[in-house]
Amino acid sequence: MLIKTLPVGHLGTNCYVVTDENTLNCAVIDPGEESNTILDYIESNHLHCKLILLTHGHFDHVMGIVEVLSLFPKAEIYLDKEDESLVTEKNKAILSYFGIPLSLYSIPSPFLYHDYPSSLGPFTVLKTPGHTKGGVCLLDEEEGILFSGDTLFQNGEGRTDLGGNWKKLEESLKNLSLLSEKTTVFPGHGGKTDIKSEKRRLGF
Repeated sequence: MLIKTLPVGHLGTNCYVVTDENTLNCAVIDPGEESNTILDYIESNHLHCKLILLTHGHFDHVMGIVEVLSLFPKAEIYLDKEDESLVTEKNKAILSYFGIPLSLYSIPSPFLYHDYPSSLGPFTVLKTPGHTKGGVCLLDEEEGILFSGDTLFQNGEGRTDLGGNWKKLEESLKNLSLLSEKTTVFPGHGGKTDIKSEKRRLGF
């Protein structure tokens, strides 16, 4: 498995392209702004996007969906059903909060997606609400990696003032602390970390 980290957009969102090196099939996790950066990487490496996986529905994690689909129209999109309204209705208000032009925001209408199953390819889908109602993390236990979206960062955790819930986030963080301490965490923003370091920081 090859993992490419592509920081994109106004908020430095980490888009991850996860590739099976044998087949060159890939999953794009959280395609944010600057979709040209994402597509350039995919095209230059002759990859085939089969999946678009969204850890949650905030604008900075979904704004590249249209462009990725333009190149790979058969790619399946997965988003937890609890965050559907974020994509279809509420992101424009959040864009205004950050002073980002509404003209940059474009999502398919109707927004066609699949709710997350309990597992998807190599990933176990962990429900981790708090930052948003439908936040998830993607765990590959065999590889020892976790894509944590905006639930857990290096030396931090997701904000809850944009419709989140701190009590639910705290519970989600406690659940993540039960994972193997050797698990490498690839967050939605910033550098990677590991469960051991963040568990110690959080005091769990």
